[in-house]
Amino acid sequence: MKEPIYWHPISLGFYETYRRSSLAEEAQFMYAYSLYVSSPAYSLDQQSSIEAMNAMQTFINQYPRSKYLDQAVNVIEDTQVKLERKGYENAKLYLKLKSYKAAILSFDNFKSSFPDSEYLEELSFLKVEAQFRFAEQSFLNLQNERYSLVVEFYHDFVDNFPKSLYIKDAEKYYQNSVEKINKLKTNNS
Repeated sequence: MKEPIYWHPISLGFYETYRRSSLAEEAQFMYAYSLYVSSPAYSLDQQSSIEAMNAMQTFINQYPRSKYLDQAVNVIEDTQVKLERKGYENAKLYLKLKSYKAAILSFDNFKSSFPDSEYLEELSFLKVEAQFRFAEQSFLNLQNERYSLVVEFYHDFVDNFPKSLYIKDAEKYYQNSVEKINKLKTNNS
């Protein structure tokens, strides 16, 4: 467990009072760094991580040639990774809770927030699965539309990840959805 950091208010106070001091740069960095060090694990609320990242970005903007620049960039990157992991785990949680519509929205939000994430392949597959499960649980009059979305999500997945390890599983959802759509059309004729 991390030791409590008591010096971040002191660093901020020093910086705000003595902005022209030769130590102001270090004080502002230490303030931002102390926020980062005291931020919790990814599984907890990340408000303080966001504050740390914002404080570090402010530091970089103010002191672009600082001797602390590399550390500041590393802090921002590390915090991004933590926020990305939080988003990934939250998105998967909706699927685990069988809240399929929320899972699909969460997968889309994750993709918007983290377009270069290493988790996109898995979440794109899980979006196909979630839509299939959502269609299965739907009223009969809504199933055709919802199974059609499975087909659409499958094509998006295959286009973006043609060599994915999840292709075979995604194909099963796709084939089952096409069969369900054809069966629904036959029954409605």
